Amino acid sequence: MKKIKQICLLTITALVLSGCTIKKPPQDILINTDGGFDANHIAIKVDSSLPKDAKFEFIIKDDDHKKTIYHSTFTTDEEGSFDKQFTADIENKNVTGYLLFKPEEQPKNIQEKYGENGQNIRSITPGLTKKNDGKYFYIKLYGTFWKYDLRNSGFLYFASKKVKQEKEGSLHN
Repeated sequence: MKKIKQICLLTITALVLSGCTIKKPPQDILINTDGGFDANHIAIKVDSSLPKDAKFEFIIKDDDHKKTIYHSTFTTDEEGSFDKQFTADIENKNVTGYLLFKPEEQPKNIQEKYGENGQNIRSITPGLTKKNDGKYFYIKLYGTFWKYDLRNSGFLYFASKKVKQEKEGSLHN
């Protein structure tokens, strides 16, 4: 009888320990972005594969003065989307937008799926950035304010790398 108890105890212990080491498979995160602007107004729309209440940080920086012009956090709705319009003074400024998905700032249900440090985000996810020797992952998309013409209006183009518009009609990374 004593041996049966020991075997049962060892079996339960092994099951508990093996359950703790089960690694979740990497997950894709799809993010589609769109936006537009004029001298003082900006609109941004994000559709993602993330669940409700996922948090995205949106920052606009003045590239010439290394100064933050706008900073806010947006949360997704039931479809994993958000559509926001806001004011920010970007007239005659050289600016870049940043859209960030930081795992440590997400609700518990999202952290359980993608990891507290983003370790369960699939490596082919656009904008995936590694920090701390690959122990921390987050998503960073760069928003280029692409002007239509001499007016201070245009559209926002998001990519995993910063895009510079040298002259009208040409792009450089």
